[in-house]
Order: sequence, then C-alpha cells, then structure tokens
Amino acid sequence: MNQESWKKARALLWVLVTVLFVVGLLFITGAITLPGLPASQIDLSAYRDWVFAALILLATKALLEVLRPLFRSALRSHVRYEADIFAHFKLVSYVVWGTAFALVAYIILASGVGQSASAWLSVGIIGGALVYIMGEPLLSLVGWAVLVTMRLYKLGDRIEVNNTRGYVVGITPLNTTVREFGGTLSGDIHTGRYVTIPNSQVLKGNVFNATKDTPFIWDQLTITVPYQGDAKAAEAILLAAAEEVVGPMMRQSTPRIRNKYEFEDLREYVAEEPTVLWNVRDAGVDLTLVYFCPVFERASYKTRLVKEILDRTSQRPDIRLTAPAVAVPAAPVLSAAR
Repeated sequence: MNQESWKKARALLWVLVTVLFVVGLLFITGAITLPGLPASQIDLSAYRDWVFAALILLATKALLEVLRPLFRSALRSHVRYEADIFAHFKLVSYVVWGTAFALVAYIILASGVGQSASAWLSVGIIGGALVYIMGEPLLSLVGWAVLVTMRLYKLGDRIEVNNTRGYVVGITPLNTTVREFGGTLSGDIHTGRYVTIPNSQVLKGNVFNATKDTPFIWDQLTITVPYQGDAKAAEAILLAAAEEVVGPMMRQSTPRIRNKYEFEDLREYVAEEPTVLWNVRDAGVDLTLVYFCPVFERASYKTRLVKEILDRTSQRPDIRLTAPAVAVPAAPVLSAAR
C-alpha cells in the first residue's frame, strides 16, 4: 500500500470508528433496536459529559483525517513546496485540536462547579504532582509553543539543534523529527537516520536555521602553502577556481540575500565575490576561500572546488600544498534564533 492509499484508508478508519461509537451509544441507550434483540435500557446520564468529550475528540480526529488530502489538493497549485503545505495544515490542526480540548475542558469543568472546596484542593494537589512528574514533557510543550509562535523553524527547514543537523520532516507538541545530515559521515550529506529532538531543547540552547529566509549558507575551504611556495599564486588559483564554480551563482544571489538583512549596515558586509583570507602558522601560510552556496548543495560545491583547485595546482610546480584541502564547519548566512 502506497502512502496516498494509506492516508485515505486511515481517514476512512477514523470516520468508521466515530460512526460506530455513535451507533453504539444509540444502541445501548435504547434509541435504536435490532430486530430480534431486546431493547437496551442502560442509563448513561451520569456519564453524559464524558461521553460528549469522547465524541468531540473522535469527531475532531476523523475531521482532520478527512480534511488532510482535501487541504493538500487545494493548496498544491498555490504553494510551491509540499513541506510548506503540511506546515500550514499542522497550524490548522493545532487550532482545531486546541478548540476541541478547550470545549472538552469547559464541558467537564462546568459539570463540577458544585464540588466542595476539599475536592478542588485534591484536584490542585494532583495537578501539582503531575506538573512535577511531567516536567520535561511540559517543558517540551512550552518549547513547541515558542517555536510555533516565533516561527523558529517549520517543516522543510534545514536546522541545527543541540549539535544535530537535519531537514525538518515532523513537528509535534513534544518532539521535532529531522532527517539527519552530517552526523557520523564526513561532509554535509544525508546519513539516512531519523533524529528525534525534544522541543525543550529550543529553550535550552541555540537554534540554527539555515533556510528560514534564504536557502544559502556561508562555507570556507582552507589550503596550506609552505613558505617556500608561491602563496600569491595559490591565492590566484583559489579565486580562479571559485570564479569557475561559485562566482556567477554568488553574484546572481547576492541581492536576494541582501534584502533579508534587518539593517542597512549589515548589507554592506555581504560579500558579492569569493574572498581569500590569509593566516600564518608553523607549516606555512593558510589560505581560506570564503564563499556562499545553496545549503542543500554544500557538499557538492565543496567537492567541485577541491577538484578544481587540485587540478590547477598540479600544473604549478611552484605551488606545493603541505596538506589537502580541509573542510571547516560552516556558519549560517542568518544569525541563530532563540
């Protein structure tokens, strides 16, 4: 069964469960009878509020399952990325579930207005104990509220939380699920693993979002030239290789990045051309090529740059590299969000 068929079957299942629940209630209360069977006379008036609460929750689940494919079909022609469609549906489902739970709470609490003060005290003590025991889940709920209201990230974003980098594929009130990039593998490539991140981490550390405003990320590549080599010639080769691989893309994308910065003076720091930084150490001169590229193609661009640089330096006996190009962790184009 493919994914689409499973979604339709799941929607049908929840509709069927809701219908059977209603039919069951009508049967056990005697509202309907079956031929050949005596009518049931069970009185559920004492449990009326709880029955209504269960019916509201079941109907809400069935409604959302039915609306999911309809919502996707309606937005497919207006929203470019499927991940954004699911993000919009998630927000709608949160509102619907919040309304349903609020209605359930109102029904249950309204029925207990006449309870004694000691009963309310007992409820308060039990509630306090639950808050203490469920501290971490409640903290995750607060973290979920923060990331949703502040839009720290959404489905489809490339994020880093608590040293975990990945593509966001799921957000629930308790956890965020990402498809991991990097991790146990060298380079910024997909590992094939799912990683579940508690939403409480949003409150405890930095949240890096590389695709919140633009899909670009800064990266750098360092080579070392011994003091006997020609460092200026090596710099020229780095710039020539960068011009071949990333130069046109950077110039074309710079206006898009500049428009996302909050202040005018920040825009002056955006480099429109690849840049080489110099540093000295015992082994020789470090030359660091700084550039930006699409975050989802970072490994590909770095590989192309390394090949181009090695091809060009192999033809120059006056340039001797003491070590191969070294990958240095990248910093996002946009600043970290909290």
